Amino acid sequence: MLKEFCTVSENEVDDFVGLRFVDGNPQVVFPRGFRLPDDEKLLRRDVFRLLAAIQKFSGRHEGERPKNDMGEQALSFPVLSYQYIIKDYLAHGYYTEKETNYIVAPRGKINWKRTIQKEDPQLDNGNIIYLDFIVSRNRINSNNLLTKIHEYCVYESFYKIGWLFISSDALPKKPSIKLNRKLFLSVLRKELSRTFNDNKKRLFQCMINIISQEEESLDELPQVTFGVERFEYVWEGMINYVFGEDNREMYFPHAHWHIVSNHGFSVQSSELRPDTIAKVEDKIFILDAKYYKYGITRNPLHLPATDSIQKQITYGEFVKSNGLADADNIYSAFLMPYNMGEGEQPYKFVSVGTADWKPYNEYTENYNYVIGILVDTRTLLETYAKHNYTEIVSLCSLIEESLQFYRDDAERR
Repeated sequence: MLKEFCTVSENEVDDFVGLRFVDGNPQVVFPRGFRLPDDEKLLRRDVFRLLAAIQKFSGRHEGERPKNDMGEQALSFPVLSYQYIIKDYLAHGYYTEKETNYIVAPRGKINWKRTIQKEDPQLDNGNIIYLDFIVSRNRINSNNLLTKIHEYCVYESFYKIGWLFISSDALPKKPSIKLNRKLFLSVLRKELSRTFNDNKKRLFQCMINIISQEEESLDELPQVTFGVERFEYVWEGMINYVFGEDNREMYFPHAHWHIVSNHGFSVQSSELRPDTIAKVEDKIFILDAKYYKYGITRNPLHLPATDSIQKQITYGEFVKSNGLADADNIYSAFLMPYNMGEGEQPYKFVSVGTADWKPYNEYTENYNYVIGILVDTRTLLETYAKHNYTEIVSLCSLIEESLQFYRDDAERR
């Protein structure tokens, strides 16, 4: 059962999220708030979505060698290339090339140039005729070196992550050739450079990724990982990809240092960067993705701290002062992971952050309140693949309604 290999990071003593091998045994660690489905097909799909999200939002790519201990080694394991090789093999079998042979035959696909050069014509009532022709016949060359390299990559792919696809121990046949990294890479790069077929290009590149990382023998599973120790960056990336505007740079507040000297001048300090800016009609929603534990523990100590609240209020002030939106149309929220229970919605209102140095009354601008929203982790993994306007409207409507509810309730008190 695939579920035997899966766990959730909130149950772990470390913060790793992704795929790793521990003592030769595979383990998939999902981010906090994730709900493991019982259906094997759905879980397999979720594993691939998780690995794709890590690849997309971690800032690192397959084929890169590790540079430090902050997670780079996690992506030196070419799991996405293994995945592609397996899927391509299951769909098309081993890669083969067709060889064209030419034979003498009375029928077939005639090669006239070869026929004229090699066959003697006959005269029939003044007409030149050929009794035999040089014809072409295609046959599969299964002994081609590329086929053998593909056999090697297919076997390695199934050996490393085949448990994601098959429940049995069945593996494709062992390769008929031993690893020769230099030779394999030379052949693959040569073929890659001269093909214009996109499918072949991707297949050859995946094979190159696999061969480049091959350091383990076929008799032992790797002690390597494909994942991150700090999933908050992936969380931020998914939130921004689903809900965010592309031109958020215009919402970055700056400060300046004014140098006091005989030649006084000013220099711009580093900007503050809101994680995500969402827009619905003329309303601006400043969103801060927080991969915090509150949605799991409900412990107030696991909510964002005062400095995070201050930043959100500053972003709102900047948007207002620069005329990017009316004060009443600027909202602010933290987005934190949780596991949606039965009957619950993917987005859940749980808290409101305010600042002691701000006066709060019926005239206080909306952006001075920071709304705490929980986001179901599994839902986000399912929807991150596209900028989803339906999800944007759903989330932003909840933020707006939640703030109105809180303000109305405060006035009643």
